This record gives sequence, C-alpha cells and structure tokens, in this order.
Amino acid sequence: MKKLLRPYLAFLLMGALLTTTACGDDDGPGPDEEGEVITTVMLSLVPEGKGQNATATISTLSGSPVQNGPLTLKANTVYNATITLADDSKTPSVNVTNEIKQKTNEHLFVYTFTPESGSNASVGVEIKDRDANNRPVGLETTINTGPNTGAGKLRVILKHQPGGIKTGTNTTAGETDVDVSFNVIVN
Repeated sequence: MKKLLRPYLAFLLMGALLTTTACGDDDGPGPDEEGEVITTVMLSLVPEGKGQNATATISTLSGSPVQNGPLTLKANTVYNATITLADDSKTPSVNVTNEIKQKTNEHLFVYTFTPESGSNASVGVEIKDRDANNRPVGLETTINTGPNTGAGKLRVILKHQPGGIKTGTNTTAGETDVDVSFNVIVN
C-alpha cells in the first residue's frame, strides 16, 4: 500500500506547487497607458504692448478639423500665446491641458508656419515653457509676425514621447496626439 501512495503523493505535491506558483502576484507590466483624446484645440494670443487679442479654435468632433475662423494677426507684432486642449466628446468637457501639464516630460508641441503661395507673410514661434529636464514643451509660446502681410497655415503637432524618448529636439519620435493647421491672416 505504501508503494501505491508514493506516486500519487508526488503528483499531488507537484500539482499543489504548480497551483501556488501560478496564482502568485503578477509583477509584469500593466496595460498600456491610453493616449489622450483631444477634440478641441484653442490658440489664444495676447499682443505685447498695444493691439487686439486673437483667438482661434479647431474642433474635430465632426471627424474632420473645423476652424471657427482665421487667426488674424497684426504684422510686426509679438504675441504671448497659450494653447488649450479639450475632449468635448465627454459631458462635461474634459480639460486635457491639465494632463499635459502633469506629464510635460512626455509631451512636445511642434509649430510650423507655411505661407500660402504668393504670400510673403512670416510667423515665428518660440517655445517658452520647459519640463523638469529643461526640454521644451510648447503650452506657452511667443509668436512673432514679420513685416509682410499675407496668409498661411500654422501647423500644431502634439507629440507624445513617453519612456525617455523625449529629447526636446526630435520632433518625429513618439505618437502624434494632435495634428491641426490653423488658417492665419497677417495684416
């Protein structure tokens, strides 16, 4: 009888060992962090000195970007600009800007101005805010218009660069959270 119990006892112990190790804590990585949902991008510009404030909003709720009107700027003017992001697909609307502020080490805004064909307008953007590693973020910028009038597009791209891939100079690394182009008139 002792000889018959030994094989069964070995199988029983082996099964118990497998069960206890399989049910242990899983220290593996959790699910990937979900990217931000951004349906609305608003640029707000305040001129240094005299001048009129300028604001433009692009919404993607309809599926394609819709701008509420052109961003009208004055030639030879310096503007202090801020960008605001929201998810208007939720009720109430979610301010995504706060999440970007909390994770500045993982985000980079890229601004590019392209004049329309035949236009001599120029718009320059300088990023003012920095993350904890002294790398640019882009929620706060200075926008400078040149002396010439005309029209063009100010493209705004928000790159999500987690896991240490943000260098501050690599504008292509990571995923794109936002890619919109504002119609701009410089007069």
